[in-house]
Amino acid sequence: MKNFFKVIAAVILGLLFSGGMDLDDLKFKRNIRKLKKEKWFKELSDDGRYYESIYQNEELKDYLTEERIVEKILHNKEEKERFLSFISRKY
Repeated sequence: MKNFFKVIAAVILGLLFSGGMDLDDLKFKRNIRKLKKEKWFKELSDDGRYYESIYQNEELKDYLTEERIVEKILHNKEEKERFLSFISRKY
């Protein structure tokens, strides 16, 4: 049933944005906004060296669409290190 609603939401968003956005794009952007409230992430995202790693890495984008991932990154040291490893490696 949950997948049904995801499909419906994706269709509606596709119609509204002419196919330019889907549910995962919205989750990614929402999670980036949450992370930008943290000083350490804001500094990384503002640094041109990491822009491509953050915004163009499909593996990182998929990771940031996971359920409650921002809370995990902010409250779990190992999860934060995993997240930072996505940003620091070249793809």
